[in-house]
Amino acid sequence: MSWGLPALVAAAAAFLLPASVAEQVQDVSFSLPTENEALYRGDNEGYYMYVDRLFEGQKTQPWEAGTYGMVRNPFRIHTGKLLYSRLHEGIDVKPVRRDAAGVPLDPVRPIAPGVVAYVSEKPGLSNYGRYVVVAHELPEGTVYSLYAHLASVSCEAGQRVERGDELGILGYSGVGLDKVRAHCHLELCLMVNSAYEKFSPPNNKHGNFNGMNLVGVDAADLLLASKGGKPVSLSRYISRLPEQYRVRVPRVGTMDLLRRHRFLYKGKPGQYPPPVSLDIAFTAEGVPIAVYPAHEAVDTPRIVSCRPMPTLQQNVTVNRVKNSSKDAALTASGLRYINQYLWLEGKYPPPAEPASAAASASPSAS
Repeated sequence: MSWGLPALVAAAAAFLLPASVAEQVQDVSFSLPTENEALYRGDNEGYYMYVDRLFEGQKTQPWEAGTYGMVRNPFRIHTGKLLYSRLHEGIDVKPVRRDAAGVPLDPVRPIAPGVVAYVSEKPGLSNYGRYVVVAHELPEGTVYSLYAHLASVSCEAGQRVERGDELGILGYSGVGLDKVRAHCHLELCLMVNSAYEKFSPPNNKHGNFNGMNLVGVDAADLLLASKGGKPVSLSRYISRLPEQYRVRVPRVGTMDLLRRHRFLYKGKPGQYPPPVSLDIAFTAEGVPIAVYPAHEAVDTPRIVSCRPMPTLQQNVTVNRVKNSSKDAALTASGLRYINQYLWLEGKYPPPAEPASAAASASPSAS
């Protein structure tokens, strides 16, 4: 295909990332979501809610399973090392107040000022149970905090909330919980695609705020970095996260994620000819940490690099990448996940997600 100057200019204009109104917003500090301050004291067992685990014939209650990351479903590899194959995409905060019957009383509050973006008051519609999503405007774009397993909700969509305002009461609504293990499941997320409700499965009950469309980072990292009211930079934090794999994808217009988070793009906005493809770098948990221009044309997404691990990639990448690092490839669920980032109305087909994909929530929510 030959490019004339008018076509090059038009393509470059289409690729130019628009200015974000959020650039005038100041860095923000994050506050604890409940009265539990054990995280600040270094008392992890007092902060994170444990899970009941039976592994290799032993029953344990590890608090580590309430932290963020690949911390669930343990398995042992040939060397004897213990690894985990299931992602927990948030942190589980223990209650500090209960009534005489053991029912939690802790109010749940926003971790930063924002606007309530979504409220789900029907616990049966999601693994999250009752949950609230709050949108926060940062210099790098909008991020979302999610508060799940609530006993009750005391806010509504569109409401402006400040630190100290009550969103609801900590509880145990949702899948796999009881009164003893009641907690606040907190996530701090990027949105995968702001058009998700246009192409999501028909059983999606939560629109863009379905857990499948929110990718979480470690909220505890940012809570600790903000201790004492210190402001934090999301872009600096994300840039320091470790890369696990990189996917080359066809460039179709401007990726929705890059319109909302320009800092992720490491090329020159407005360059022409624009790159024919893009390389998206991800953490093992699936957080996009950078997008690079690439010049090899591809029709479908494919793995171009992968960090070696002492087990198969599917065991450490939420089953999105398979095989060893030498012959790594996207799994079917991995391809759906990548296509979710790429979907662009009229330009790139929607991901062919099976109807069985959860109407909502991240299976890691409890």
